[in-house]
Parts: sequence; structure tokens; C-alpha cells
Amino acid sequence: MEAAGGIDRLGAVGRPPRSDLGLIEHADRALDVLHGKWKVHLLVFMARGIHRHSRLLECLPGASKKVMTDALRALERDGLVARRIFAEVPVRVEYSLTPLGWTITEPLVALSEWGEAHRREVADARVRARRAPRAAA
Repeated sequence: MEAAGGIDRLGAVGRPPRSDLGLIEHADRALDVLHGKWKVHLLVFMARGIHRHSRLLECLPGASKKVMTDALRALERDGLVARRIFAEVPVRVEYSLTPLGWTITEPLVALSEWGEAHRREVADARVRARRAPRAAA
């Protein structure tokens, strides 16, 4: 990478500057919180007002109850989701975004907008990559 004036920011030994490593580390940490097939879905549905366990499961076609529960527990562990159990018969369980969980909604919207704005470019690049002969490594 080149900084202003054409000076190589990677330095003589080819290592990225600490600020880049920090940026990568923080991005990886954030992506790790979202990693999983259903976590983003669950966050979006909760932000849209769906809170009951059974209703969330209905929104995830193909997801098993166990897989969804594991995703919810991971989001709860990471502080993005709160679980509330109601002493009713049958027991009612509701999930909601915590204040920390709400902070991830804006970056998710931005990521979605990027995906929509660049979907055609990405699709075209993938087609070109499939058609291009692979060079020997």
C-alpha cells in the first residue's frame, strides 16, 4: 500500500503497519461475532420486532431448533441478545437486542447496501474467474 507521496507504508521488511494490523484484528473480531449461518438473520428479525423463540424459528426455513438455539446462545454470550423467560404454561421465551446488539444494526445495513450496490460487479468478477484458465502455482 502506498501512502501520500508514493511512500510505501509497508516498510522495508514488508510488514504492515501496526494500525493496519489493528484494523484487521478489530474487523476479524467483529466478523467472528457475526459468523454463523443464522446470526445475521436473527439480528435483523429481532430489530424488526420479532422476539418469540417459535416465531424466530418460523423465519428461518431449513434451520433446526437446535441450530437456531445455538446461534441465539452465542449472540447472548457475546452480549448482543438478551433472553427473557416468562413463567407461563407453556413457557414463553423472548429474545431482544441489547443496547450493544442495536449498535451492530447500522453496520449491517451499510454492509447490505454495499452488497446491493456491488452485486453485479461481484457476479461479473466471479464469471470471469470461472472462465479464466488457472495459472500453475
